[in-house]
Amino acid sequence: MNSIPVLKSKLIMPELSGSFLLTDRLKRLHENMDSCIAVNICAPAGYGKTTLAVSYMNRQAARPSRVCWYRLDPEDKNLPVFIAHLTEAVFPPEVAEFAESRKALEGHADTPLTHHTISMLCREMWAQHSRSGDTRTYIVLDDFQNVAQVQDICDITRYMLDHLPPSWTIFILNRVNLHAFTEKQKLEKRILEIGTDDLAFSNAEIGDFMRSMGQTVADRKLTDFIEKNTEGWIAGIIILCQAVKSKGPDTAPFASGKLGHENALFRYMSLEVLKSVAGDTQDALARLALLQDFSEAEASEILEVDDIKSLMGQCMGFGLFIQRIPGDPVVYRFHSLFREFLLSILKGRYPDEQIAALHLKAAEYYIRQATYGRAAEHLVQCGSSASAMDMVTKAGFNKFLIGETGQLKIWLDLLPEDMIRDNPVLLLFKAQLMPNNRQPEMVDTLKEVLHLSLLDNNLAAYYDAATVLIYIFMCSNDMRELLKMTAGLPQQLPNVSAKLRNTLVIIDMVRSIGEERFSLAEAQSESVLYALLPEDSQWLYLILSCIIYYCLGKLEQGERCMETALVLDKFKNIEPSRGFILLFLSIVLSLKNERECLPSYIAEILAVGEKYDYEYLSAHGRRLAAFERYLSFDVEAAAEMLDHAVFHFRRINNKAMAAACRLLRCLWTIQPNRPAPDLDEVRKDLAIIRRAGPGMMVYEISLSILGAIARESGDFHLAERCLLASIKAAKAKKGHQVLCGSCFHLARLYYTGGDTERGHRYLKQAMELAAGNRYFMFWDIHIPTLVEMALRSIRCGYCAGYGEELLRKFYGSETAAYLSARVKTIDETRITDFTGDFVATYKENTEQLYFVKASLFGKSEIAVNGIKIPDTAWKTKKVKGLLEYLLLGSGNTIAKEILAEILWPGSDSKSAIASQRTALYYLRKTLSKYNAAVTGNNAFVYELPEGLQIRKNDALELDMHEFLRLYNTLSLLTSQTPQTEQKQADILGRMISLYKGDLMEGSDYGDLVCQERERLKSIFIEACQRLSPIYIKRGKLRQAEEVLRHALAAEPYNENLCLELLKLYMSEGRRSKAAKLYYSFKKHLEQELDIKVDKRLSEAIQGPILESKRT
Repeated sequence: MNSIPVLKSKLIMPELSGSFLLTDRLKRLHENMDSCIAVNICAPAGYGKTTLAVSYMNRQAARPSRVCWYRLDPEDKNLPVFIAHLTEAVFPPEVAEFAESRKALEGHADTPLTHHTISMLCREMWAQHSRSGDTRTYIVLDDFQNVAQVQDICDITRYMLDHLPPSWTIFILNRVNLHAFTEKQKLEKRILEIGTDDLAFSNAEIGDFMRSMGQTVADRKLTDFIEKNTEGWIAGIIILCQAVKSKGPDTAPFASGKLGHENALFRYMSLEVLKSVAGDTQDALARLALLQDFSEAEASEILEVDDIKSLMGQCMGFGLFIQRIPGDPVVYRFHSLFREFLLSILKGRYPDEQIAALHLKAAEYYIRQATYGRAAEHLVQCGSSASAMDMVTKAGFNKFLIGETGQLKIWLDLLPEDMIRDNPVLLLFKAQLMPNNRQPEMVDTLKEVLHLSLLDNNLAAYYDAATVLIYIFMCSNDMRELLKMTAGLPQQLPNVSAKLRNTLVIIDMVRSIGEERFSLAEAQSESVLYALLPEDSQWLYLILSCIIYYCLGKLEQGERCMETALVLDKFKNIEPSRGFILLFLSIVLSLKNERECLPSYIAEILAVGEKYDYEYLSAHGRRLAAFERYLSFDVEAAAEMLDHAVFHFRRINNKAMAAACRLLRCLWTIQPNRPAPDLDEVRKDLAIIRRAGPGMMVYEISLSILGAIARESGDFHLAERCLLASIKAAKAKKGHQVLCGSCFHLARLYYTGGDTERGHRYLKQAMELAAGNRYFMFWDIHIPTLVEMALRSIRCGYCAGYGEELLRKFYGSETAAYLSARVKTIDETRITDFTGDFVATYKENTEQLYFVKASLFGKSEIAVNGIKIPDTAWKTKKVKGLLEYLLLGSGNTIAKEILAEILWPGSDSKSAIASQRTALYYLRKTLSKYNAAVTGNNAFVYELPEGLQIRKNDALELDMHEFLRLYNTLSLLTSQTPQTEQKQADILGRMISLYKGDLMEGSDYGDLVCQERERLKSIFIEACQRLSPIYIKRGKLRQAEEVLRHALAAEPYNENLCLELLKLYMSEGRRSKAAKLYYSFKKHLEQELDIKVDKRLSEAIQGPILESKRT
């Protein structure tokens, strides 16, 4: 969705001028280039840098070689634009042999890390070198001065030089000497540097050149004159040769002094060249200079200049500085100096208003062509006219609407600041596209959008800006700023549509959340007409409603909100949006103590947070992981996760949540007979939270946690004061789950202090509240407290059935039954000690719990407890290969002899078994570092006398297993109803998203892998063939195309897939697309497999065309 448009004309090597003269000096330069890995040609404009490079490349054409030409424009300063063009220049999509490389690069297209993208590019260069090492490849970066000030691009160029394969060479053509390569590289690499002196023509060469231009006499006096006035500058030589040709050999008319390069060109053009060109031709040339380069269509449609081929041929005959770039279409380009001159002529002949109108027309054309860099260049020139503003706003909105934010950001960066500053819509786009590290600037910009929107009474723009600020302020728990933001919205909304009025209730909900008036927020939420909300707003509405419900302790309603959000069409395939939905769903599931799906959800939340640099997801994901670890009795891991959460909260300046995590860590890590925590320090954390006013019951929860810490530390007075304050506030705000947790802590305080009566009172209140609302987990949870209160409730008969159920949530049926029976027999004064001993003992005897998520489709990945194991963590590839093969056969015991034969086929039996033992040792060592069990009955890789086994159980989630499970589920859906078809589409879509590539891509361990790989691929192809007609039936033609292209990429010789895609293209009238696919497929089939193409394909491509010809 964020693909960058590539201007093909910049990636085509220009033609060599007909006046080119290959001198002995140039031949020597060519010979010097042959042995170099890099060539840096640096000279001012007009010295023939491009001509030298083109002449050398033409000379290489007789040898196996290819040229990757890239002419850089000022818009290429934008890094994504540069990388997109460089990638296309090096691996053009229309060349079949690069398909594998492009697929590998497209797999990393969304990564924000530039160095990773370039390292992948260099890796594919080496792969191409391995496939065709006898072919020399030349990368030419022309007009490098346009990007030389961008440090990242210079670094990329230097990195490429250090990592180029031996059959590749890089050329830099530059007007300014800005050190494209480092001094170290110049010393160590074979770099040829060519400068002005190397390119300057000598006296003898000037004479030869004049004779090649048709000058019959080139006397010494004339060549001396030209040499003296041009200093060998070829542009000046051409100018004076043309002048001599038209004026004769007399140098007097030109002897007014030494010619400066640009002044000479301007003076000559104005005095001599244009005199020989007709007036209408002069006028056309001046208008054409408005465009950086132009095709016949652009000249005609934008500037109404027709018969461009004839005009350009005529001008090139006059010796004008015009470059012809071959291709489809042919593109022409003026030399930069000549273009500057023509623009000065244009200003003299046309009024400013007419020139601005031409620029506006050009901008309209380029916007239609999605060439936004060029459009921005012309919009800059036409000023902030109303028509320009309307055009920019509309185009920007369309780009944002379809998700092409990468292109939109580039475009906004190119537009003039004054065009954006006073336009709330564009200003909003600019703010939304700012990176996270510019958040203060983003907030200020969004506040300005709010101000401008209210002045214009543009409440839709106000709402859009407010939604971004809601995200920012809620991520930092900044309720004060949230309330300031909502205060700007007028209470009375005249002349507002019913749909917008309904949407703006979301702002009222936010205000109530900020004020912690959750009951009012609930009423406002329930007053919204959900079906009337735009889909973007539905996502936000559901998340805010979920927050309201879990703050009120209404967990079922909160869960339903997130389940609804998960199936929103617009968001279910957008990773960041899905990450936020999973976060709030996981919060509700954690509070319900329903943990079956949590490890998988948390792993996905953390992965999205890391991939997109969303610290909010990373922070809350670690906090949830801490609860999950704590509820699994792994206090050490839980404390570590809280430390990570604190780190991420601090990075988004959320001091309150960082302090809340520190308080929780302090409570969880208190141990009997160990020094008590420093209460002054924990009080400081509570003071931080109080000053911040984080809302969402965070302060009340923290009061309860501090009360529990004080109780465990022996300060009963502080504990009582904090817990009573928490209870009072939670009651006022109707935060029932927070109230329940605080009551549990207060009851234990009174039991510990010997006040049994008040202990009973608060225990009964807590149990009735918990049983009535089905609460099994609390933000202020402390397992010793919860277990003791459950046991006392059973002993006292306070909701005893619920107390037993609460124990089963943590310990299972057998242990819960034992505890229920035991508490009835021991002395009441012993309950606290019994609970402490039991919790400590159970923790020590509990097996290590872990969760492994692995994927074998495409490049294999393994993660333990949500932490991905990088490739660098494996001792060798064979260690990872052993794990991959065991995962493939998970559920089965694989004999050690078979593993040895497959993984170490060239070794004798004894050596192979020894290598296997070593690999198994390092495999266990790596897994143990990531907290997977490696010994005992709970070991992930379980060793038996017969061999090794990875068991199929809840500890393993494997993409292949899920893929096959979905396939089996699909076979059960046999009824033909719309509901069944929707279920089938959802399952098929999930299957296709799981299939990231061939099984164990790049690995080939025996027949089992090959057979299973082909079996799973055939299932994937079947899924694509079943899903595409469903999409076509529903009019989702782009999704159908994407599915079929995905399938054809996996099975490139499948005629049925090709036929379906052809039919789709032809049904849409996209004949050129269909023809391109047909001939490409036909070529591959006939050349690579020596098979004639199926006549059905020929009929599909010819039928509609023939019919159209008949009609």
